[in-house]
Amino acid sequence: MTSYLVMLQTNSNQPFIFSSPRLREQIGASFEITLLSRWVKEAAFDMKLPSMSTSEKGIKTLPATFWVSDSSGKVIVRFTKSDGNPENLAKQLVREVTLRALTEAPGLDVTGVFVQTSSNTVDAGDLNALDSVFLEYSLNRRPAAARFPQLPFLQRAEESALPASTPLTDEDEGNIREYANDLGVPLLADKEKQLPTQTVKDKGRSLSLPSRVKRAWSRSARRLQLQDVVKRQHTSEGSEGTISNLYEDPFQLEKAFQDTPNENDAANAVPELSSVGVIHIDGNGVGAIMRDLGEAFKGACCHLDSLEEPAYNHKDNPCNIDEGRFQWFVMEVNYRLDGAVKQAVAKAWEKVTEIARKDKLPGPPVVPVLVGGDDVTVYTDGRYAIPFAEAYIRHYEELTKDDDLLSVLAIVAGGKKPDAPERDHFEISDYIIQKPGPLTASAGVAIVGRNFPFHIAYDLAEGLVSRGKKLGKKKDTVPCSTIDFHVLRDATVLDPDDTLDEYKGRAQRPFLIGHYAPQRIGEATTTSSEETPAAAPQPLSSWARILQAVAAFDGKKPDDPTQTTGDPFPRARASRIVKLLADYVTVSKDDKAAQAACHGYVLKEDEKVSATQEQIDKDREEPNNDKRKTKRCEHPICKIRLEWTNALENARGTKALVKALGPLPSKTRLDDSDEHTEDCIEQVRWLLDLIDLSGNLPDGYLASRIRGDADCVGSQEAADKSIAGGAQ
Repeated sequence: MTSYLVMLQTNSNQPFIFSSPRLREQIGASFEITLLSRWVKEAAFDMKLPSMSTSEKGIKTLPATFWVSDSSGKVIVRFTKSDGNPENLAKQLVREVTLRALTEAPGLDVTGVFVQTSSNTVDAGDLNALDSVFLEYSLNRRPAAARFPQLPFLQRAEESALPASTPLTDEDEGNIREYANDLGVPLLADKEKQLPTQTVKDKGRSLSLPSRVKRAWSRSARRLQLQDVVKRQHTSEGSEGTISNLYEDPFQLEKAFQDTPNENDAANAVPELSSVGVIHIDGNGVGAIMRDLGEAFKGACCHLDSLEEPAYNHKDNPCNIDEGRFQWFVMEVNYRLDGAVKQAVAKAWEKVTEIARKDKLPGPPVVPVLVGGDDVTVYTDGRYAIPFAEAYIRHYEELTKDDDLLSVLAIVAGGKKPDAPERDHFEISDYIIQKPGPLTASAGVAIVGRNFPFHIAYDLAEGLVSRGKKLGKKKDTVPCSTIDFHVLRDATVLDPDDTLDEYKGRAQRPFLIGHYAPQRIGEATTTSSEETPAAAPQPLSSWARILQAVAAFDGKKPDDPTQTTGDPFPRARASRIVKLLADYVTVSKDDKAAQAACHGYVLKEDEKVSATQEQIDKDREEPNNDKRKTKRCEHPICKIRLEWTNALENARGTKALVKALGPLPSKTRLDDSDEHTEDCIEQVRWLLDLIDLSGNLPDGYLASRIRGDADCVGSQEAADKSIAGGAQ
């Protein structure tokens, strides 16, 4: 039976969202991307396929063979000969959906392509052929911005490179109101009882057409977003009360994150944030699964008949497993991954709100601007950005580990062993991970000032994710979740890579966290010397141990950060050592090795000759400085040694800090297991991380997270008997 596969996909989602600096428009743009699946469904209903059924209540249902893949911003469907000419139907669907995108979401780039299948059922080869056609077509099509003519007599829009447009008509507003009602989203009115689609001020401004439509959807989009989040959270409050506490009004949010000139539409505006956190999170290995669904199917097919319902909300699979096993599998992966990601976002949101309220503060504003597939981008208060990212990864790992299907796919996501033989069938022994487990993810957090451009902060966060993935997905090793972050103190950023390179060799980030971290860290710890022994064995995760070091740095008890010791590590000394590290990283490897035997002093008459310990001790007894034969070595490594030794002798909090640093990983040793650096260098490389973490974590987070980890029963890391170095 002849059939055709049709793929419709939104392109350049980030440029579409970030084309405007206004938060309201970004919320609306994010919502518009999610409409693609609904457009496809409604266009298919309008085509009145013979195989379509209608219940007694008038509910339409598409045939089980129709859906192949349904995720945010990408939909694949199938037409068979039983519904007519499948090629003509494919063309009609592409035409209807792309036309709707043009009219209802101006500026959104939607591409549609189709191919004929090779057999009566869908297989991995058909999906690969569809991807090839899509890539070829994308290379030769006009960009979405070309739809908007740039003639000399057209007025330029505010905050946009596009031409200005007239305000939305009454008909446009009516259509939006009707569509929002269909989605089950009650429309909110402002003080003047205006439609939420346009304020009086917006009508009078020179805005582009995409900006007007995005703003029109912002309130409904935010409401719909919060409804979904609340459904996934466990709260004692009623849904309406919870939604109101999560900052429903986009005007409130906008005023918290950025200046809004000539706007006064928000009642009870959120206090202005002192810093903004832009979080980007991407799943590890999920792209590999989606690129080779055939291999993933081989690994999971024997589990499909015994799958249990996941412990999170996910859509019912419209496909029939008996009629098209592979087709059902593709849809089920989509739905389960989507459910796990959205549930993890909701639980992370719930966690940071809980932390804030324990500190008797209002919950931080949280704005998910992109949640699609395994891709997440969120804005929030800078102090809660790292806790949100860590909580998301923790819940994402837990949800996927407990999912019958996703946990098996983690084997495929981990990658094959380099020496695995070529086979035409799936064998677990060929993979690095050989039993079901969690999927992993990498998070990047850019902490910037209020009013900082979102698109630049996003690029920075995306760069942090890439840097974390290099460590988390290191070749021939078990994949591991990571967190990387950057606190931007300078408002001028020309290139994110250049910004991040400034910290090379001066910090230990990115951090390995999560289920597989103990296995990866192994013996690659910060210190193992007798003079500075590692911390006592504890059933804590790698992240909780990092937080213990932050507590010690702040002069708090590592096991109970609610109690202070009064001995924080001196900030001035920490900053001084960090500056010395900047000089140290520029020194050649051979020079560092040659300096290893230096005791920190050289001869006055020949600075290239290291002084012996006997000469140093003798000079210390000499009161006349002119008669001393030695002087301090100015080599960066010697300066660091002397500063650190002096801190150990004179700064009371240093020994507690060193003890807390003991079980933490050394990035140098993680990058190269044969690389040797002095313990003191690996210890001081944590100082910049601790300075930044200390200044960007809320007071209640350290205590709640450490205590929560210690009290956790049944988690993998808590159950494992770990040694000081974290090896299993």
